[in-house]
Amino acid sequence: KYRKRCVGGFGDIATFSFYGNKIITTGEGGMVVTDNQELAKKVRLLKGQGMDTSRRYWFPVVGYNYRMTNVQAAIGLAQLERIDWFIERRREVARWYDDLLKDFSVIKTPVEASWAKNVYWLYSVCLSEDYNRDLLIAQLLEEGIETRPFFYPLHHMPPYLADNEEANCPVAVELAARGLSLPSSATLTEEDVTYIVGVLRACLQKQVDDRKQRAD
Repeated sequence: KYRKRCVGGFGDIATFSFYGNKIITTGEGGMVVTDNQELAKKVRLLKGQGMDTSRRYWFPVVGYNYRMTNVQAAIGLAQLERIDWFIERRREVARWYDDLLKDFSVIKTPVEASWAKNVYWLYSVCLSEDYNRDLLIAQLLEEGIETRPFFYPLHHMPPYLADNEEANCPVAVELAARGLSLPSSATLTEEDVTYIVGVLRACLQKQVDDRKQRAD
């Protein structure tokens, strides 16, 4: 939430992904929400192959087959009934991480303002520039802990590069280079999080030890 308002309530249209690692999932696909009836009508037309809903097999526009199956919808609706539990569980996982990492200066944890509410789809941290983020990801994977780097900056993506060659977004570039998302599934236990943080600390200490050994 942003100032007591759910983020899906801003703008004319909001979109949600139901991919497998999201807070609720239907395996794939997603959802579009709007309070504009004309926009809703257009979305239904486009996702239903462009076929006129009142005139079968008549296609006034070129559309797409983005329709969700009944099975996917049933799975989604069943999970939607538990959305509050999923969110609170992820927030609990985040609190465990916060507590275990609060005195670990080389890791910057998420900050939640008093007027905001984070649902923690991902628990993302920023690593000190003194450490190798990509090496850390590899080290954790060797220990059976899967993590992921932050997304690439949008202005570096090929489709947008030509129009943004002069774009200067230093914060986005820095976060992309140093950001790391830790496991944040609602199924994690406090013991799981404690283990992950313990391995994380050990991996970073190994980087320090290896640097000292090379220096000697």
